[in-house]
Amino acid sequence: MGGFKREVLLYTLCYVIPQCLCTGLHSQRLSFPAGTGIGAEHSACPQIAVGDNRFPGFYIMSQFKIAELARRGSVRKVDGSTSQHVAYSIGPAFNFRINTRSTYPQGLPEEFTFMTVFRMNGSTITDNWNIWQMQDLNGEEQLAVRLNGESRSLEFTFATLNKMHQTAIFPVLPFLFNSQWHKIQLNVRRRSVTLFVDCILIDSQNTPPRSTVNLDGYTFIGKMKDNPASAVRFELQSMLIHCDVRPPQTCADLPARTSSPHSNPSHFTLVHSPWTPPITSYNQTHHEYT
Repeated sequence: MGGFKREVLLYTLCYVIPQCLCTGLHSQRLSFPAGTGIGAEHSACPQIAVGDNRFPGFYIMSQFKIAELARRGSVRKVDGSTSQHVAYSIGPAFNFRINTRSTYPQGLPEEFTFMTVFRMNGSTITDNWNIWQMQDLNGEEQLAVRLNGESRSLEFTFATLNKMHQTAIFPVLPFLFNSQWHKIQLNVRRRSVTLFVDCILIDSQNTPPRSTVNLDGYTFIGKMKDNPASAVRFELQSMLIHCDVRPPQTCADLPARTSSPHSNPSHFTLVHSPWTPPITSYNQTHHEYT
């Protein structure tokens, strides 16, 4: 074999193939063929394993190294929702803040599902706090899932294409604000966001298009709304982003409920009307949708 051919072969073996086949210990970036229900933009999502399930997404528990912190004694391990599950006590003992670019190097997909199993306790039930939040380097909020114990509502805050902050509010959720285990699922699509609590459809709201997340910033869990330096105390069993907006629904990881949103079904209807700007709660930098 000639010298030039040998150089080409060595270059292919040493540089091209490893770049194509590079994998991590827990994840692998994949492209998805048409018809799988997973768009091309989801190539930014690693393939992750949670229990026996594999899917494209981000396991937020691993991003914050919560199990590792528990082994070191920085986080306390507690009983989970069932005898088969383990959870962790999240609180002020550790600052849960990570660099966004390092954990989402190619950003978030335009559509995704946020899922978490958690339990509030003590004053957290009445606090106004972000269970998950992204900020830029200036402290401007880009994305947030907020539990507003003052109004008993769940809020999803985002930035629009013109960088205005807007919030979709899911009000009157008294069954969520207690010391029981709950599962939140937010299906975030291009022009809507849909909330499930404990696998029950609560509401769907139309929204304007969102801007992409600025990766130069930080991601937080368990922080007060107006003070990301102040942590709240709660118990966290799982938290992840699924890059499919139609993931399988299961609440087998929750105990039997002692209260249910079905106790007042009139509060939980699916919204089909087209999006229009709100009249109330409006200013130049922040919109709220109720």
